[in-house]
Amino acid sequence: MKLSNIEINNFRQYYNDVNIDLTTNSDQNIIVIGGRNGYGKTNLLLSIVWCLYGEKISQIDDNFKKEIQKEKNYSSFMQQSINWTAKKENKDTFSVSIVVSEIELPELQQLNSNSESVIITRTFNVTSMNERLSIEDPNSNMEIFDDVDDKINFINDYVIPIDAAKFVFFDAEKISEIANLSIKEEGSFINDALGKILGLDIYDTLIEDIEFYINNLKKEGATKNLQEQIVDKDKAIELFNIDIEKLEEENAERLKEIDDLKKTIRQYDNLISQHSKQGNSTFDRESVLSEIERLKKEELELSERFNELSEIIPLAILTGKLEEVNEHLEIQEKNELSQNSSKENSEKIENFIELLFNKPPEPDNSTMSFKDKNFYYEKAKNLGSELFSVNGDYQELEFEHDLNNAEKDLISDGINLVNSQSKDLFESTIEEFNEIRIKLSELNKTLNKVDADLEDELILDYSSKKETADYKITENNIKIGENNQQISKLQSDIIRLNQQLSVLVKKVNVNAQNKLKIKESQKYIDVLNSFLEEQKSKHKNSLEKTILSELKILMHKLGSEENNSKFIEDVKVTILASGQGMKITLLDQDDNEIRKESLSSGEKQIYISCLIKAILNESIQSLPIFIDTPLGRLDEEHRDNITKKYYPALSEQVVLFSTNSEITPKRYKDISENISKSYLLFNDGANTNLKKGYYQGYEN
Repeated sequence: MKLSNIEINNFRQYYNDVNIDLTTNSDQNIIVIGGRNGYGKTNLLLSIVWCLYGEKISQIDDNFKKEIQKEKNYSSFMQQSINWTAKKENKDTFSVSIVVSEIELPELQQLNSNSESVIITRTFNVTSMNERLSIEDPNSNMEIFDDVDDKINFINDYVIPIDAAKFVFFDAEKISEIANLSIKEEGSFINDALGKILGLDIYDTLIEDIEFYINNLKKEGATKNLQEQIVDKDKAIELFNIDIEKLEEENAERLKEIDDLKKTIRQYDNLISQHSKQGNSTFDRESVLSEIERLKKEELELSERFNELSEIIPLAILTGKLEEVNEHLEIQEKNELSQNSSKENSEKIENFIELLFNKPPEPDNSTMSFKDKNFYYEKAKNLGSELFSVNGDYQELEFEHDLNNAEKDLISDGINLVNSQSKDLFESTIEEFNEIRIKLSELNKTLNKVDADLEDELILDYSSKKETADYKITENNIKIGENNQQISKLQSDIIRLNQQLSVLVKKVNVNAQNKLKIKESQKYIDVLNSFLEEQKSKHKNSLEKTILSELKILMHKLGSEENNSKFIEDVKVTILASGQGMKITLLDQDDNEIRKESLSSGEKQIYISCLIKAILNESIQSLPIFIDTPLGRLDEEHRDNITKKYYPALSEQVVLFSTNSEITPKRYKDISENISKSYLLFNDGANTNLKKGYYQGYEN
């Protein structure tokens, strides 16, 4: 399945009709769309996602969600999406059309029997605020569906499911963040990805529905006091989610203000550069400003990362005690199993002896006395105890912890959280942060020294206003950081409340009828879980092989003749318990785990890229892939590897939105035989359009 043509009309930078041919073939599977930052690469990607999913775009990517939050809500976001030139001409409608080709279509009367494509069009009118979705047969130009739900279901079932969209449309630079997820979160991500790509998510949803039904059955028998406690927890969770939403909206507003302030600062910098005496000097002021902005961004990211790490320092201090408690609980659990097993064996032996001596049939004219029977009873009991004894597994404990399952899970989660972070990560974060602060200080000194030689008071005024804007950006970033910490706390509180809620529900005395319903419902859950585990097991080995082979191809630390100590020697995929997905473990040549958090930003991007390719390889249907910032934070050697060896084999249709610093003309030439078409975005100061070819005249 491919998206073979896009037509954008008056959406954001794209004025009037902008038509983009995206057809590819088996030998030439890559489309390259080049353009400077701010020229509309991301908005082109957004136009495609919006056309397919409308107001649900916030579910696909956090960046899209933040863009909507900046404008308060979806309707306001849409109002701001009409092209400014079109708006001045009193046009009030914009649209995006996509031709979806090589698609397996349902048997419908409205479809031409030879059809292998459809045209999906989404239109928005900013005056009436009406949005319309259309799906047409290109041969007859007839609308295929009348009902909106049928159209949405068609896109989900036959084009790209909305839950799989985040693995089809993404920013390659930002996907490296997935490597920082905890074991449980990464397991959930992989579970989610496999589920969406393989269509297994429908079974997960079914399990959730049955569990919801079971919980409602359990709550029915709650006493008034228990019901009040359950309602209180539910309300608290609901309020915390509302608080999180408000904080995210505030952060989005502050991010929008930061964007505006950055534009203001750039204007002041241009004015200072134009009017200062150093304007004709060899000092490249623009490159210094660009480097300062880049370093400030990294400084903020490192600051946020350290704030996150600092929250687990108390847990790190208590790791030894937590491990002791965990070991104690494991012994306690083994003792319980041992005692239960011993008790069960004793009961079986008693039953065996009873059946042997006191139940017919008995031998004719038996002369065995009660005394003899008693002798053999004692002998059989002792022999049974010796032969089936499990007391060897029992260990004496001075005391026992009286903890429920939820509390035991908290201890286990705490240990996993600490183990997912390493001492090296703390040290490297602080070291990187200090290095950036030093570089920033040196660059600012250089800039201030040059700017000290100014022409007049006007320049001083520009500098003062620029400093004020810079200070406001810092204030906003601090507040965003505080809000993010508050969001993390609220999310932790929600997890805690859900655990407490689970404990309360277990205390409810369920009536006989509901117990029967719960028992039958649980059978369905067990069957579904068994099926899902079986499916995951089938894909486990192929995931391991694909991830490792891709890593060996792309990571320059692997397989290097100069580097005898290989970086990653093996990849293990473990199916986590309780439907928590899968864990990916990277191993070195000594079979030691390599923590993903310790990888560089570029290595994280490589790892996640390999993971995504491995997941896509499991899909029955070939999906098109659209990637913004395709080479992200990679170093030069990794950039060459991923350009030449990864993207040409990723999918039957790969669309890359790149700057000339990522896919340079040389890299473009290296993969030119794989490129079907290339375009360059150009902007006239107000609007963006495309022309064929790429930077420095490499034409199709």
